Amino acid sequence: MLTEFQKRKLMKLFSMYDACNLGVLKISDFEQLAHRLADLRGWKEDSNHYRDISGKFIYLWNRIRSEIKNVYNSQPHILNNPETWNTQIRSQVSVEEWFTYFEVVLNNENYKAEILALSDAIFTVIDTDRSGHLDKSEWAELFRVYNISVIYVDETFAKIDINGDGNLSKDEVMSMIEDFYYSNDPESAGSYMFGPI
Repeated sequence: MLTEFQKRKLMKLFSMYDACNLGVLKISDFEQLAHRLADLRGWKEDSNHYRDISGKFIYLWNRIRSEIKNVYNSQPHILNNPETWNTQIRSQVSVEEWFTYFEVVLNNENYKAEILALSDAIFTVIDTDRSGHLDKSEWAELFRVYNISVIYVDETFAKIDINGDGNLSKDEVMSMIEDFYYSNDPESAGSYMFGPI
């Protein structure tokens, strides 16, 4: 069962993935995020780089729908409209379904590897100077891609740059990502890596 603190973080994540600002997630949101990331590097749609990052987002979209469908098939009593869920699940994901998805996958050890693999790919794209670290300007680019207000960049970066060196290594970011998804500690820096929740 998700805690209230986890739900707050997952709502933040939902709003980040809701690239089209519709209040539900659709495949177009995931396509839009892939497109924004590719734009940072100037990758064209027919390039291998574009296909790779786009494929990771489409995989995530399909994984979310598949897990929710499995829950609905095994627990049909949780449905509000059993007759229409099959059509809806193919085209959109609501906030409640988003929570349902995470109740399943956060208890699956294999899922942690998937989270970190996608995060690693995003890190590589955001690291536009290929330094192996993200500075504050690159962190601001991440915020822009995910529709997070850049007014929170300074505050957030100061909180997550624990050693104060002005850069985030991949190991630091991966550790914070894990905290964001799994920690119930309101004092954890990783919980606020994407701004206020």
